[in-house]
Amino acid sequence: MNTNFFAKMAKIEPNCWVLTLSAAKFEFGVLYQIQQILAKNYPTLRLISQHTLTTVLDWQQNLTDNQTKPQAEQISPVTTLQWYVSVAKQDLANFQKNLKQLFNTASFNQIDIHAMPLNQQQKTHKLVLFDMDSTLIEQEVIVELAKKAGVGEQVDLITNEAMRGEIDFDASFVKRVALLKGLDIRVLDEIIAQNLSFSLGAKYLIDRLKQANYHVVLVSGGFTYFANYVKDYLGIDEVFANELDIQNGKLTGKITTPIVNGAKKAEILQQVAKRLGIDLAETVAIGDGANDIPMLQLADIGIAYRAKPIVQEQADFAINITGLDGVLAVLGLAG
Repeated sequence: MNTNFFAKMAKIEPNCWVLTLSAAKFEFGVLYQIQQILAKNYPTLRLISQHTLTTVLDWQQNLTDNQTKPQAEQISPVTTLQWYVSVAKQDLANFQKNLKQLFNTASFNQIDIHAMPLNQQQKTHKLVLFDMDSTLIEQEVIVELAKKAGVGEQVDLITNEAMRGEIDFDASFVKRVALLKGLDIRVLDEIIAQNLSFSLGAKYLIDRLKQANYHVVLVSGGFTYFANYVKDYLGIDEVFANELDIQNGKLTGKITTPIVNGAKKAEILQQVAKRLGIDLAETVAIGDGANDIPMLQLADIGIAYRAKPIVQEQADFAINITGLDGVLAVLGLAG
C-alpha cells in the first residue's frame, strides 16, 4: 500500500493501529481464534483493512536464490499479515501492553504479534542502534573467547546471570574479562573465521534500512575487534564497544575503555542523536539482553530480538519467530 493510503487512513481514523502477525505457518483456525479474543476484550474494535506482506509461498518461489546466499542475506520463511484496526478512545490506555498479555500464552508462542499506532509506524525514523551479541550475530563473543581460554563454563554461567539481570553487569563483566588473561590474540581471528555466524536476515535488514536513509549504529557490551568486523561486513555506519587491552600479543584480562553497559548504551543513543540532529522520537533500538533495556526504553521504538523474558516485557515489541528481517514489518518497511 502507498503512503497516500496511510496518510488518508491516519486522517480519517486517528486511533488506527497496525497489528502485525508473523508465523512460519498459521494453523487452521488460529486467525479466527485471535479475532475472537480481540472481539471479546475489545468489542468496539473495528477492522478497517488487512493485507498480506509476505507468504511462505513467496519464500519458496525464491528458495534456490535464498539458499545460495549467506544466512545474513536471507529472508525468513514466514507469512506476515497486517490488520489495520480502529481502537475506541476508552480502549487506548495500555492497549499495547494489554495485547501482549492477552497473547502471551502457549497457544500463540509460534506467532509474533505486534501492535503499533499507525501514526507511529508511518513517522519517519532516522537512527537505529543494534546490540551485537545474540542480535546481529548468533554468538556471545566473550563466551567463545572463554572456550578458547578453557574457562567456558565459568564465563557462560556469569554471562547468563548478567543477561537475565540477576547480577550487576559491570561487576560480572570485569570478572569475565579477567578470566581471559593470557589468551593469545591470534585466537580472535580464529573465532571470526570459525565460530561467528550472522543472524538470519541481518544484512538484508541493514541494506533495507540504509536504503530508507537510516543511520545505523552498533553498540555492544562486547569488543571492538569483533564489532568492527561485523560493521564492515554489514555496512554499519559506526561502532561503540569495549577495547581489549593487549600486551605482547596476549590479552591482559582488562579493557582500555569505560565499560559499555546498559546506561552507556542509552547515553550513546542520546549522544549520537544529538550529534546528528535527530530527535529521540525518530530513533529505534534493537537488542536481546538486560543491558539493552535502557536504550530500548529510551528509543521511540524498542524491539527485543529473540530476547530474555525480562527484556521482552520491557520492550515495545518482541521478535521470536522471524529473523532480523522481521524488523522491517514492525517499522512499516516490509513488502
